[in-house]
Amino acid sequence: MKRLAIILKRLAMVLAIVSGFQAPAFAERWKIQYFYDEGRDTLVIEDLAFPSGTHGIAVGTIQDELSRKKARYVALVSSDGGARWAIKELQEHPRSIFFLNESEGWMVTDDSFWYTETSGAAWKRIAPQIKPDKKISQLPSGLITRVWFLDAKHGFAVGLQKSVYESKNGGVTWTPVAAAAQPPGDPKFTAYTQIYFEGGKAGMIYGASAPPRRDEPNLPEWMEPERAAKRRKVPTLALDLRTGDAGATWKSESAEVFGVMSNVCLAGADGLSVQQFDQTFDSPSEVYHMDARAGKVTSVYRDKLRVMDCAIFRGPRAFLAAVEPPGRLNTAPIPGKVKILSSTNLTDWTEMDVDYKANARSLIMAGPDAEHLWVATDTGMILHLLP
Repeated sequence: MKRLAIILKRLAMVLAIVSGFQAPAFAERWKIQYFYDEGRDTLVIEDLAFPSGTHGIAVGTIQDELSRKKARYVALVSSDGGARWAIKELQEHPRSIFFLNESEGWMVTDDSFWYTETSGAAWKRIAPQIKPDKKISQLPSGLITRVWFLDAKHGFAVGLQKSVYESKNGGVTWTPVAAAAQPPGDPKFTAYTQIYFEGGKAGMIYGASAPPRRDEPNLPEWMEPERAAKRRKVPTLALDLRTGDAGATWKSESAEVFGVMSNVCLAGADGLSVQQFDQTFDSPSEVYHMDARAGKVTSVYRDKLRVMDCAIFRGPRAFLAAVEPPGRLNTAPIPGKVKILSSTNLTDWTEMDVDYKANARSLIMAGPDAEHLWVATDTGMILHLLP
């Protein structure tokens, strides 16, 4: 019996090597840690931040889709790793949040910026202004969608109509970044949507220009899947701004690509980007590995799942947060099962154990390291990675 046990153990080791078995992924599991379930009300989580393993903040909208009751805007705040969440009322519809540390953070709403130094428990509205040369004007309402701060004073904002701005006083005043206007593309159909800094100096801003198609269907794609699938594939103009000196100078590039980049994450010389496709493609999304050492970009995941977000840490250890599209439709506005994949080589991906009740249309992943990760859904759920 003892000899048999040794043989089986050695066989298991061989199979693990041959098949690329990733033991940590099988051991870990994703459990629903929070679920908003109040009568007919639904919570759509717009963004999630976990600046540490204990402090978490989510922002979103509570609404009753069957009545005309006014929507409520809220922040969910946790100081114990998500074990308990306190609901705080917000005055405006939140678009995104960014946290510099456990206490300091900024929130972008439809109309303004807000600042907190209490981990999201209380927010103070700041009235930002744009400073183009010597003229000072109020920030254009509704343009900014996301911010990133390098420290408590120095930050960048991106958004619609080729908007990229820099602030050196915590978001009180903003100056346009000239390089953002250089790439081609009509500002009416162009937006910068992703911003990411690694190590405080190297940063990148991504965007896209997508004018309306002439063959735009009268009905949404999910209502005419056969017709949508037969439409001609049309490339999108992707925009790329890069800096190596914390934004003192920027280099701009543009290229025609298929799909639209929805998310990007970096860890040292490795990065992942998520590209979303419409119904004309046979796959709903594709994930690319950006290798700074080799100076190349390669496709590392393209399958039936719609990947919504990514996270990568040094090692490497990477995660993909995805939704399984219901039926044959890539873009149906119907929640699908939540799927989360893990990899330690950015090539082979293992599906992790996820609570079977988790479903969503979109997902947001956040956490400071590979051992402390959370995923929020637009169906009012927050999932936590457990060992």
